Amino acid sequence: MRILVHDQAELYRVHRAEIDAAIARVLGSGRVDWGDEVPSFEEELAAWLKARFAIAVGSGTAALTAALRAIGVGQGDEVITVANTDLADSAAISAVGASIVWVDIDPETGCIDTAACEAVITSRTRALLPVDMYGHPADMEEMRRIADSHGLALIEDACLALGAEIAGRRVGTLADVTCFSLSPGKHLAAYGLAGACTTEDAALADLIRKLSSDGQTREWHDGSQQHIGLHHETEGSNERMDEIQAAVLRTKLPYLDETLAVRRAQAERYTECLEGHAELPREKAGVRHAWRNYVIEVDGRDALVAHLYACGIGCSAPYSPPQHRQPVYANLGYAAGSLPKTERSGRRLLALPLGPHLNLEQIDIVADAVCAGLL
Repeated sequence: MRILVHDQAELYRVHRAEIDAAIARVLGSGRVDWGDEVPSFEEELAAWLKARFAIAVGSGTAALTAALRAIGVGQGDEVITVANTDLADSAAISAVGASIVWVDIDPETGCIDTAACEAVITSRTRALLPVDMYGHPADMEEMRRIADSHGLALIEDACLALGAEIAGRRVGTLADVTCFSLSPGKHLAAYGLAGACTTEDAALADLIRKLSSDGQTREWHDGSQQHIGLHHETEGSNERMDEIQAAVLRTKLPYLDETLAVRRAQAERYTECLEGHAELPREKAGVRHAWRNYVIEVDGRDALVAHLYACGIGCSAPYSPPQHRQPVYANLGYAAGSLPKTERSGRRLLALPLGPHLNLEQIDIVADAVCAGLL
């Protein structure tokens, strides 16, 4: 491939000296666990998002699972979400013993259809789990209204939407808990798995931290008091972020605004070049897209993919087929046609290369190839 969907090696070369120094700092300290990097990253991320609390965890999946557990979702409960996303959302719901309820999407954004969501609420519904698709946030104001009017918890999967905004407010403070992925292909990328939760609720923040740290508190390990032996305040899992990843992310966080600006400029260029050639992604009024993916929809997608690959251009079909059509969930009984808007999008969507490893000239090359492939 001449133009890659992701190029971690190129992004490493740009900031190699700072990244190497951050890793060396951790290794030289001897504190590769329960050190200073994780709490410092949590404070810096919370400040960037203007959130009260950020909790660093081991992955986006860990963030979703801890969030569901922290708000008390469990056996016999239902959680409403969408199927055109990663396995993590559905798997997290199953992991806490709850039932998955999928609803269809708003085709304009790929995000949850709020009316469809409200229509399937039952006495067993415990939480709503909208997903911010490709960097465009779900209609969180309406989701908040629905959650509050029915007495439900609201968890936002913003794993693809770090830096997205609604009415000038960054996602991260609009739900009871917001979950982020910081894995290598994301806006703020670790060199391995990493994630975070944000919340405005101190008690939830404390519980999520314990649930992700084998039920332990940081104070037990930070050296401020002399402790020996174990002290587990709740059950939990070993899902906290490690010190090296936190150090790397602290190095990259100051460049996040620049990264978002690059992504937005590239998305604007794609729209200029591809208008009239395919169904293009849009920003709804009052929303600022974070552009994790630039996803077009076309008929004859597979032929276009073959053409792009022949031109040396990478592409992907993110989260297709959707989860309700995956073999692992065949027993849940969602037949073909049960989520028609989700299924139509899944057959036609294609994500084009986008990100800080590319320049606008390369975006033009991709756009030209797409236009040629659709002739």
